[in-house]
Amino acid sequence: MGTASTWQGILFNMAAPMRYTTVRSALHFGRSFPQNATKFHGNNFIKTRLFSQQNRFTFIKSNRGSIMKSLSAVSGLICGAYIGQRWMSTGESRQTWGLLSPIAKQRGQVWDGEKCTDEPQLLNRKPRMLSAEDSAKLNLTLYQYQVCPFCCKVRAYLDYFGVPYTIVEVNPVFRKEIKFSEYRKVPILVQSSPGKEDIQLNDSSVIISILTSFMVTKEKDLSRLISYYPKMTYTNEKGKEVSEFTNRFNIMLLETPGLSKAEKAEMKWRKWVDEVLVHYLPPNIYRSPSESLQAFSYISSLGNFNAVEKVIMKYVGAAGMYFVAMKLKRKYNVKPDARESLYDAANEWMGVVGKKDFMGGDKPNLADLSVYGVLSSIEGLDAFNDMCRMTKIGPWYQRTKQAVESHAGAH
Repeated sequence: MGTASTWQGILFNMAAPMRYTTVRSALHFGRSFPQNATKFHGNNFIKTRLFSQQNRFTFIKSNRGSIMKSLSAVSGLICGAYIGQRWMSTGESRQTWGLLSPIAKQRGQVWDGEKCTDEPQLLNRKPRMLSAEDSAKLNLTLYQYQVCPFCCKVRAYLDYFGVPYTIVEVNPVFRKEIKFSEYRKVPILVQSSPGKEDIQLNDSSVIISILTSFMVTKEKDLSRLISYYPKMTYTNEKGKEVSEFTNRFNIMLLETPGLSKAEKAEMKWRKWVDEVLVHYLPPNIYRSPSESLQAFSYISSLGNFNAVEKVIMKYVGAAGMYFVAMKLKRKYNVKPDARESLYDAANEWMGVVGKKDFMGGDKPNLADLSVYGVLSSIEGLDAFNDMCRMTKIGPWYQRTKQAVESHAGAH
Protein backbone atom coordinates (compact mmCIF):
# COMPACT_ATOMS: atom_id res chain seq x y z
CA MET A 1 0.00 0.00 0.00
CA GLY A 2 1.21 3.54 -0.72
CA THR A 3 1.49 6.49 1.53
CA ALA A 4 -1.26 9.03 2.11
CA SER A 5 0.37 11.52 -0.24
CA THR A 6 0.54 8.84 -2.95
CA TRP A 7 -3.15 8.11 -2.62
CA GLN A 8 -3.93 11.84 -2.74
CA GLY A 9 -2.00 12.11 -5.99
CA ILE A 10 -3.82 9.14 -7.49
CA LEU A 11 -7.21 10.52 -6.48
CA PHE A 12 -6.27 13.95 -7.84
CA ASN A 13 -5.32 12.47 -11.23
CA MET A 14 -8.51 10.41 -11.32
CA ALA A 15 -10.77 13.29 -10.32
CA ALA A 16 -11.18 14.90 -13.74
CA PRO A 17 -12.04 11.75 -15.74
CA MET A 18 -14.31 10.55 -12.91
CA ARG A 19 -16.20 13.81 -12.92
CA TYR A 20 -16.49 13.69 -16.70
CA THR A 21 -17.74 10.09 -16.70
CA THR A 22 -20.15 10.70 -13.83
CA VAL A 23 -21.79 13.75 -15.35
CA ARG A 24 -22.18 12.03 -18.73
CA SER A 25 -23.68 8.92 -17.10
CA ALA A 26 -25.97 10.94 -14.83
CA LEU A 27 -27.27 13.05 -17.70
CA HIS A 28 -27.71 9.95 -19.89
CA PHE A 29 -29.77 8.07 -17.29
CA GLY A 30 -31.69 11.21 -16.47
CA ARG A 31 -32.71 11.60 -20.11
CA SER A 32 -33.56 7.92 -20.44
CA PHE A 33 -36.27 7.99 -17.74
CA PRO A 34 -38.95 9.85 -19.69
CA GLN A 35 -38.05 7.98 -22.88
CA ASN A 36 -38.56 4.61 -21.19
CA ALA A 37 -41.71 5.78 -19.40
CA THR A 38 -43.21 6.83 -22.72
CA LYS A 39 -42.00 3.76 -24.59
CA PHE A 40 -43.21 1.06 -22.20
CA HIS A 41 -46.20 2.81 -20.70
CA GLY A 42 -47.53 4.84 -23.58
CA ASN A 43 -51.23 4.40 -22.86
CA ASN A 44 -50.93 5.10 -19.15
CA PHE A 45 -48.69 8.09 -19.89
CA ILE A 46 -51.45 9.57 -22.07
CA LYS A 47 -53.99 8.92 -19.33
CA THR A 48 -51.76 10.69 -16.86
CA ARG A 49 -51.54 13.74 -19.12
CA LEU A 50 -55.34 13.78 -19.36
CA PHE A 51 -55.62 13.36 -15.61
CA SER A 52 -53.28 16.31 -15.04
CA GLN A 53 -55.69 18.56 -16.93
CA GLN A 54 -58.55 17.92 -14.49
CA ASN A 55 -59.61 20.77 -12.28
CA ARG A 56 -59.69 18.64 -9.14
CA PHE A 57 -56.36 17.14 -8.20
CA THR A 58 -57.40 13.68 -6.98
CA PHE A 59 -55.67 10.37 -7.46
CA ILE A 60 -57.39 7.71 -9.54
CA LYS A 61 -56.28 4.22 -8.66
CA SER A 62 -55.76 3.06 -12.24
CA ASN A 63 -53.52 6.05 -12.96
CA ARG A 64 -51.46 5.96 -9.76
CA GLY A 65 -48.73 3.74 -11.24
CA SER A 66 -48.23 5.85 -14.34
CA ILE A 67 -48.18 9.02 -12.24
CA MET A 68 -45.37 7.61 -10.13
CA LYS A 69 -43.42 6.62 -13.24
CA SER A 70 -43.77 10.12 -14.66
CA LEU A 71 -42.68 11.65 -11.38
CA SER A 72 -39.64 9.35 -11.35
CA ALA A 73 -38.77 10.52 -14.85
CA VAL A 74 -38.80 14.16 -13.75
CA SER A 75 -36.81 13.36 -10.62
CA GLY A 76 -34.29 11.48 -12.79
CA LEU A 77 -33.68 14.59 -14.84
CA ILE A 78 -33.30 16.75 -11.73
CA CYS A 79 -30.95 14.30 -10.01
CA GLY A 80 -28.86 13.86 -13.14
CA ALA A 81 -28.39 17.60 -13.51
CA TYR A 82 -27.71 18.09 -9.79
CA ILE A 83 -25.12 15.30 -9.53
CA GLY A 84 -23.39 16.51 -12.66
CA GLN A 85 -23.25 20.06 -11.35
CA ARG A 86 -21.85 18.99 -7.98
CA TRP A 87 -19.12 16.89 -9.59
CA MET A 88 -18.23 19.67 -12.02
CA SER A 89 -18.06 22.29 -9.26
CA THR A 90 -15.48 20.75 -6.92
CA GLY A 91 -12.00 22.02 -6.17
CA GLU A 92 -10.03 24.00 -8.76
CA SER A 93 -12.26 22.79 -11.62
CA ARG A 94 -15.23 24.83 -10.33
CA GLN A 95 -17.33 25.87 -13.32
CA THR A 96 -20.81 27.13 -14.00
CA TRP A 97 -23.59 24.87 -15.24
CA GLY A 98 -22.75 22.79 -18.29
CA LEU A 99 -19.85 20.73 -19.55
CA LEU A 100 -17.63 22.52 -22.07
CA SER A 101 -15.82 20.47 -24.67
CA PRO A 102 -12.10 21.13 -25.28
CA ILE A 103 -12.97 22.92 -28.54
CA ALA A 104 -15.52 25.08 -26.74
CA LYS A 105 -12.89 26.02 -24.16
CA GLN A 106 -10.50 27.07 -26.93
CA ARG A 107 -13.21 29.22 -28.47
CA GLY A 108 -13.77 30.93 -25.12
CA GLN A 109 -17.41 29.83 -24.81
CA VAL A 110 -18.58 30.57 -21.28
CA TRP A 111 -21.76 31.14 -19.38
CA ASP A 112 -22.39 34.88 -19.57
CA GLY A 113 -25.12 35.04 -16.91
CA GLU A 114 -27.94 35.42 -19.43
CA LYS A 115 -27.53 32.79 -22.14
CA CYS A 116 -25.32 29.89 -23.10
CA THR A 117 -24.58 29.32 -26.78
CA ASP A 118 -22.44 26.97 -28.85
CA GLU A 119 -22.01 29.61 -31.56
CA PRO A 120 -18.28 30.17 -32.21
CA GLN A 121 -16.96 33.57 -31.29
CA LEU A 122 -15.69 35.94 -33.96
CA LEU A 123 -12.10 35.26 -34.91
CA ASN A 124 -9.40 37.88 -34.79
CA ARG A 125 -7.78 37.08 -38.10
CA LYS A 126 -4.81 38.88 -39.48
CA PRO A 127 -5.79 41.20 -42.36
CA ARG A 128 -5.94 39.36 -45.65
CA MET A 129 -2.97 41.15 -47.16
CA LEU A 130 0.04 39.88 -49.01
CA SER A 131 3.23 41.06 -47.36
CA ALA A 132 6.35 41.91 -49.37
CA GLU A 133 7.97 38.75 -47.99
CA ASP A 134 5.03 36.59 -49.04
CA SER A 135 4.92 38.24 -52.45
CA ALA A 136 8.57 37.33 -53.02
CA LYS A 137 7.77 33.67 -52.33
CA LEU A 138 4.94 33.56 -54.87
CA ASN A 139 6.10 33.42 -58.47
CA LEU A 140 2.73 32.56 -60.02
CA THR A 141 1.63 31.70 -63.55
CA LEU A 142 -2.07 31.46 -64.35
CA TYR A 143 -3.11 29.17 -67.21
CA GLN A 144 -6.55 30.35 -68.31
CA TYR A 145 -9.20 31.09 -70.90
CA GLN A 146 -9.84 34.83 -70.92
CA VAL A 147 -13.64 34.57 -70.68
CA CYS A 148 -13.91 31.42 -68.53
CA PRO A 149 -15.98 32.43 -65.44
CA PHE A 150 -13.80 30.33 -63.12
CA CYS A 151 -10.64 31.93 -64.51
CA CYS A 152 -12.21 35.37 -64.13
CA LYS A 153 -12.95 34.52 -60.51
CA VAL A 154 -9.28 33.70 -59.81
CA ARG A 155 -8.11 36.86 -61.60
CA ALA A 156 -10.50 38.97 -59.53
CA TYR A 157 -9.05 37.49 -56.35
CA LEU A 158 -5.42 37.94 -57.41
CA ASP A 159 -6.00 41.49 -58.65
CA TYR A 160 -7.89 42.57 -55.53
CA PHE A 161 -5.11 41.41 -53.21
CA GLY A 162 -2.38 42.70 -55.50
CA VAL A 163 -0.84 39.27 -56.02
CA PRO A 164 1.61 39.43 -58.95
CA TYR A 165 1.10 36.76 -61.62
CA THR A 166 1.78 35.98 -65.27
CA ILE A 167 -0.97 34.91 -67.66
CA VAL A 168 -0.69 32.10 -70.21
CA GLU A 169 -3.71 32.00 -72.53
CA VAL A 170 -4.64 28.39 -73.32
CA ASN A 171 -5.97 27.36 -76.71
CA PRO A 172 -9.24 25.57 -75.85
CA VAL A 173 -9.05 23.33 -78.92
CA PHE A 174 -5.55 21.86 -78.63
CA ARG A 175 -4.64 22.92 -75.05
CA LYS A 176 -0.96 22.39 -75.80
CA GLU A 177 -0.10 25.05 -73.20
CA ILE A 178 -1.15 22.69 -70.38
CA LYS A 179 0.18 19.43 -71.82
CA PHE A 180 2.42 19.21 -68.73
CA SER A 181 -0.65 18.68 -66.54
CA GLU A 182 -2.76 15.57 -65.97
CA TYR A 183 -5.47 17.95 -64.83
CA ARG A 184 -6.92 19.18 -68.13
CA LYS A 185 -9.16 21.99 -66.96
CA VAL A 186 -8.47 25.67 -66.34
CA PRO A 187 -7.68 27.62 -64.29
CA ILE A 188 -4.34 26.13 -63.28
CA LEU A 189 -2.03 28.18 -61.08
CA VAL A 190 1.65 27.23 -60.94
CA GLN A 191 4.20 28.46 -58.42
CA SER A 192 7.80 28.34 -59.64
CA SER A 193 10.75 28.53 -57.25
CA PRO A 194 14.42 28.46 -58.30
CA GLY A 195 15.96 25.06 -57.65
CA LYS A 196 12.61 23.54 -56.60
CA GLU A 197 9.90 21.58 -58.33
CA ASP A 198 6.94 23.62 -59.55
CA ILE A 199 3.81 23.51 -57.37
CA GLN A 200 0.51 23.22 -59.23
CA LEU A 201 -2.85 24.42 -57.84
CA ASN A 202 -6.07 23.29 -59.54
CA ASP A 203 -9.72 24.36 -59.32
CA SER A 204 -10.67 28.02 -58.84
CA SER A 205 -12.23 27.65 -55.38
CA VAL A 206 -9.34 25.52 -54.12
CA ILE A 207 -6.84 28.07 -55.47
CA ILE A 208 -8.60 30.88 -53.59
CA SER A 209 -8.85 28.86 -50.36
CA ILE A 210 -5.17 27.84 -50.46
CA LEU A 211 -3.90 31.36 -51.16
CA THR A 212 -6.12 32.80 -48.43
CA SER A 213 -4.81 30.19 -45.98
CA PHE A 214 -1.31 31.20 -47.05
CA MET A 215 -2.05 34.85 -46.26
CA VAL A 216 -3.79 34.50 -42.90
CA THR A 217 -1.68 31.79 -41.23
CA LYS A 218 1.97 31.20 -40.49
CA GLU A 219 2.03 28.23 -42.87
CA LYS A 220 3.96 29.34 -45.98
CA ASP A 221 4.51 25.93 -47.59
CA LEU A 222 2.01 25.65 -50.45
CA SER A 223 2.70 21.91 -50.79
CA ARG A 224 1.51 21.34 -47.25
CA LEU A 225 -1.55 23.54 -47.74
CA ILE A 226 -2.44 21.62 -50.90
CA SER A 227 -2.48 18.40 -48.87
CA TYR A 228 -5.51 19.75 -46.98
CA TYR A 229 -7.53 19.74 -50.23
CA PRO A 230 -7.24 16.16 -51.56
CA LYS A 231 -8.87 15.14 -54.80
CA MET A 232 -11.46 12.40 -54.32
CA THR A 233 -12.79 10.17 -57.11
CA TYR A 234 -16.04 8.23 -56.84
CA THR A 235 -18.84 6.77 -58.97
CA ASN A 236 -22.10 8.71 -58.90
CA GLU A 237 -25.65 7.35 -59.05
CA LYS A 238 -25.48 7.26 -62.86
CA GLY A 239 -22.39 5.06 -62.82
CA LYS A 240 -20.12 7.87 -63.98
CA GLU A 241 -16.73 8.43 -62.38
CA VAL A 242 -16.61 11.87 -60.79
CA SER A 243 -13.72 13.73 -59.17
CA GLU A 244 -13.90 16.66 -56.78
CA PHE A 245 -11.73 18.39 -54.22
CA THR A 246 -12.62 18.13 -50.57
CA ASN A 247 -12.64 21.24 -48.35
CA ARG A 248 -12.88 23.44 -51.44
CA PHE A 249 -14.40 26.36 -49.58
CA ASN A 250 -12.57 25.98 -46.27
CA ILE A 251 -9.87 28.37 -45.11
CA MET A 252 -7.35 26.38 -43.10
CA LEU A 253 -6.92 28.49 -39.98
CA LEU A 254 -4.69 25.86 -38.34
CA GLU A 255 -4.09 27.67 -35.04
CA THR A 256 -7.71 28.71 -34.43
CA PRO A 257 -10.62 26.23 -34.50
CA GLY A 258 -14.17 27.13 -35.40
CA LEU A 259 -15.83 29.60 -37.74
CA SER A 260 -17.70 32.82 -37.09
CA LYS A 261 -21.15 33.48 -38.54
CA ALA A 262 -19.59 35.75 -41.17
CA GLU A 263 -17.15 33.05 -42.27
CA LYS A 264 -19.91 30.44 -42.48
CA ALA A 265 -21.96 32.80 -44.66
CA GLU A 266 -18.92 33.50 -46.83
CA MET A 267 -18.44 29.76 -47.40
CA LYS A 268 -22.13 29.25 -48.15
CA TRP A 269 -22.22 31.93 -50.87
CA ARG A 270 -18.91 30.88 -52.40
CA LYS A 271 -20.49 27.46 -52.82
CA TRP A 272 -23.63 29.08 -54.26
CA VAL A 273 -21.52 30.77 -56.93
CA ASP A 274 -20.08 27.43 -58.12
CA GLU A 275 -23.25 25.36 -57.81
CA VAL A 276 -25.96 27.83 -58.84
CA LEU A 277 -24.90 31.16 -60.35
CA VAL A 278 -22.33 29.89 -62.83
CA HIS A 279 -24.84 27.42 -64.32
CA TYR A 280 -27.22 30.25 -65.24
CA LEU A 281 -24.70 31.92 -67.55
CA PRO A 282 -24.59 29.59 -70.62
CA PRO A 283 -28.40 29.45 -71.05
CA ASN A 284 -28.39 33.25 -70.99
CA ILE A 285 -25.43 34.18 -73.17
CA TYR A 286 -26.35 31.47 -75.74
CA ARG A 287 -30.11 32.00 -75.34
CA SER A 288 -30.72 32.66 -79.05
CA PRO A 289 -28.65 32.23 -82.24
CA SER A 290 -27.97 35.98 -82.34
CA GLU A 291 -26.81 36.11 -78.69
CA SER A 292 -24.71 33.00 -79.21
CA LEU A 293 -23.02 34.64 -82.19
CA GLN A 294 -22.46 37.81 -80.14
CA ALA A 295 -20.83 35.80 -77.35
CA PHE A 296 -18.50 33.90 -79.69
CA SER A 297 -17.52 37.06 -81.51
CA TYR A 298 -16.33 38.34 -78.15
CA ILE A 299 -14.68 35.04 -77.18
CA SER A 300 -12.82 34.65 -80.46
CA SER A 301 -11.51 38.23 -80.24
CA LEU A 302 -9.92 37.61 -76.85
CA GLY A 303 -8.86 33.96 -77.03
CA ASN A 304 -5.61 32.40 -78.18
CA PHE A 305 -6.70 31.65 -81.77
CA ASN A 306 -5.24 32.17 -85.25
CA ALA A 307 -7.29 33.71 -88.07
CA VAL A 308 -8.80 30.39 -89.26
CA GLU A 309 -9.64 29.26 -85.74
CA LYS A 310 -11.37 32.56 -85.04
CA VAL A 311 -13.74 32.09 -87.99
CA ILE A 312 -14.47 28.48 -87.02
CA MET A 313 -14.97 29.41 -83.36
CA LYS A 314 -17.27 32.29 -84.20
CA TYR A 315 -19.73 30.39 -86.38
CA VAL A 316 -19.36 26.69 -85.60
CA GLY A 317 -18.86 27.33 -81.89
CA ALA A 318 -21.86 29.66 -81.72
CA ALA A 319 -24.14 27.10 -83.36
CA GLY A 320 -22.87 24.28 -81.16
CA MET A 321 -23.19 26.18 -77.91
CA TYR A 322 -26.73 27.26 -78.74
CA PHE A 323 -27.81 23.60 -78.60
CA VAL A 324 -25.56 22.82 -75.61
CA ALA A 325 -27.16 25.72 -73.72
CA MET A 326 -30.62 24.21 -74.25
CA LYS A 327 -29.39 20.96 -72.72
CA LEU A 328 -27.83 22.79 -69.76
CA LYS A 329 -31.07 24.68 -69.29
CA ARG A 330 -32.92 21.42 -68.65
CA LYS A 331 -30.12 19.95 -66.52
CA TYR A 332 -30.00 22.85 -64.06
CA ASN A 333 -33.75 23.60 -64.00
CA VAL A 334 -33.39 27.03 -65.58
CA LYS A 335 -36.72 28.77 -66.16
CA PRO A 336 -38.23 28.77 -69.69
CA ASP A 337 -37.06 32.36 -70.06
CA ALA A 338 -33.47 31.99 -68.88
CA ARG A 339 -33.29 35.69 -68.04
CA GLU A 340 -35.70 35.16 -65.15
CA SER A 341 -33.32 32.71 -63.48
CA LEU A 342 -30.46 35.18 -63.90
CA TYR A 343 -32.56 37.99 -62.43
CA ASP A 344 -33.59 35.76 -59.53
CA ALA A 345 -29.95 34.97 -58.78
CA ALA A 346 -28.99 38.65 -58.90
CA ASN A 347 -31.87 39.58 -56.59
CA GLU A 348 -30.99 36.75 -54.21
CA TRP A 349 -27.41 37.99 -54.00
CA MET A 350 -28.44 41.60 -53.44
CA GLY A 351 -30.78 40.41 -50.69
CA VAL A 352 -27.69 39.09 -48.90
CA VAL A 353 -25.67 42.25 -49.51
CA GLY A 354 -28.56 44.36 -48.25
CA LYS A 355 -27.75 48.00 -47.51
CA LYS A 356 -24.04 47.36 -47.09
CA ASP A 357 -21.51 48.25 -49.76
CA PHE A 358 -20.47 44.59 -49.94
CA MET A 359 -21.49 41.33 -48.33
CA GLY A 360 -18.21 41.65 -46.42
CA GLY A 361 -19.26 45.08 -45.10
CA ASP A 362 -16.93 47.95 -45.91
CA LYS A 363 -14.79 45.80 -48.20
CA PRO A 364 -15.39 42.75 -50.39
CA ASN A 365 -15.03 39.30 -48.88
CA LEU A 366 -14.31 36.09 -50.80
CA ALA A 367 -17.98 35.68 -51.74
CA ASP A 368 -18.11 39.22 -53.17
CA LEU A 369 -15.01 38.54 -55.25
CA SER A 370 -16.38 35.20 -56.47
CA VAL A 371 -19.73 36.63 -57.59
CA TYR A 372 -18.01 39.58 -59.24
CA GLY A 373 -15.45 37.37 -60.97
CA VAL A 374 -18.06 35.07 -62.48
CA LEU A 375 -20.27 37.92 -63.67
CA SER A 376 -17.30 39.80 -65.13
CA SER A 377 -16.99 37.01 -67.70
CA ILE A 378 -20.20 38.22 -69.39
CA GLU A 379 -19.74 41.97 -68.93
CA GLY A 380 -20.76 43.81 -72.10
CA LEU A 381 -23.05 41.06 -73.41
CA ASP A 382 -26.84 41.44 -73.66
CA ALA A 383 -27.38 39.10 -70.70
CA PHE A 384 -25.20 41.28 -68.45
CA ASN A 385 -26.80 44.53 -69.61
CA ASP A 386 -30.32 43.16 -69.09
CA MET A 387 -29.37 41.92 -65.60
CA CYS A 388 -28.09 45.36 -64.57
CA ARG A 389 -31.18 47.04 -66.05
CA MET A 390 -33.74 44.73 -64.42
CA THR A 391 -32.12 44.29 -60.98
CA LYS A 392 -30.25 46.42 -58.44
CA ILE A 393 -26.94 44.60 -58.83
CA GLY A 394 -25.28 47.25 -61.02
CA PRO A 395 -24.00 49.65 -58.29
CA TRP A 396 -22.60 46.75 -56.23
CA TYR A 397 -20.87 45.38 -59.33
CA GLN A 398 -19.24 48.71 -60.12
CA ARG A 399 -18.05 49.16 -56.50
CA THR A 400 -16.50 45.70 -56.54
CA LYS A 401 -14.93 46.30 -59.93
CA GLN A 402 -13.31 49.48 -58.67
CA ALA A 403 -11.98 47.68 -55.58
CA VAL A 404 -10.54 44.88 -57.72
CA GLU A 405 -8.95 47.14 -60.33
CA SER A 406 -7.42 49.40 -57.65
CA HIS A 407 -5.97 46.37 -55.77
CA ALA A 408 -7.80 47.57 -52.66
CA GLY A 409 -7.01 44.39 -50.74
CA ALA A 410 -3.28 45.10 -50.95
CA HIS A 411 -3.54 48.40 -49.04
